[in-house]
Amino acid sequence: MKLFLKRDNSAQHTRFIVCDHNGKEKFTVTGRRYAGADKMLLCSSDSTPLVTIRCAPFHVFYAFVVKDSSDRFAITATKSRRFIEYRFHGISWTLCLSGDGRSFEIFDADGKLIMSQSADKYLLTGAYELDIYSEQRECFCIAAAICANAVSFTDAVNPVTV
Repeated sequence: MKLFLKRDNSAQHTRFIVCDHNGKEKFTVTGRRYAGADKMLLCSSDSTPLVTIRCAPFHVFYAFVVKDSSDRFAITATKSRRFIEYRFHGISWTLCLSGDGRSFEIFDADGKLIMSQSADKYLLTGAYELDIYSEQRECFCIAAAICANAVSFTDAVNPVTV
């Protein structure tokens, strides 16, 4: 299944819009920032809440908790000097960044590809293309992409060589 994730700044609390391959809005991500934390909701096109995403930024890492009515997992994003490392907790997934720093793939414990995100090469649309291979985990895949995109891939400090 191919979807497109795009940041949206048009409405006061809308963060992202997820569209299908025809450009029809399928999901929205809304949220508010609170003192030291962030709460977002992944909602269907009819505004039904599907998944809650909570984010707590700390000095050297971000902690995300993603949950729906029956399941939950967490992601930590740790900044090092050269890259950002993502770890899943409560679900056996692994996120692997690509060389461009804006694309990634998510694999399960068996090495099966769950989802991939690729960035618009020319940054014309500002959208990320999501290829989701696990339809039963569609909302969790979108939530994982939102968490990964909430932390800028370019935030990691590149070492200076003299």
